Amino acid sequence: MGSSPDEIARQIADARGDMEEKILVLRERGEVAVDRSRRALIAGAIIGGAAIAAIAVGIIAWRVTRPPTRRERLERLMPRRWLVRLGQLRESWELGIRRQVPPVRVFVGERQLGEEPPGTQWQRIGMRFAQAAGGAVGAAAVSYIMARIQGAGSDEEEDGRK
Repeated sequence: MGSSPDEIARQIADARGDMEEKILVLRERGEVAVDRSRRALIAGAIIGGAAIAAIAVGIIAWRVTRPPTRRERLERLMPRRWLVRLGQLRESWELGIRRQVPPVRVFVGERQLGEEPPGTQWQRIGMRFAQAAGGAVGAAAVSYIMARIQGAGSDEEEDGRK
């Protein structure tokens, strides 16, 4: 009917032997994978360190070879508190100038210029066309005026020679 205890024990021993072999193979594979990962990590760290070192050397070389700026020269010559005071004076001077100049707003009709860009594609195309046409008309007008001025100057020179 059933298997004898000796046969069951032998089957269990065979299964354990097979499992032990598989476990050993899996352990070896795991150790190889860990070694490979460790080598890749070390190589990545070395490459990263070399890249950082190369960047640092490049920055130092650039800093040493370029001439100092006016600000750096000024900082070497003047005490720090004088520089702070000069900065405050410059900022107050700029603020004073900004307060003197009133804000300028240009209106065309009831719309503020630059407030709303054209909405549709056709409006944008129309605006580009109008800008190009205006530029062409302006250039032609200036060219015509300059030709008239140069033409008038050459007539006067010819009259003076005769």
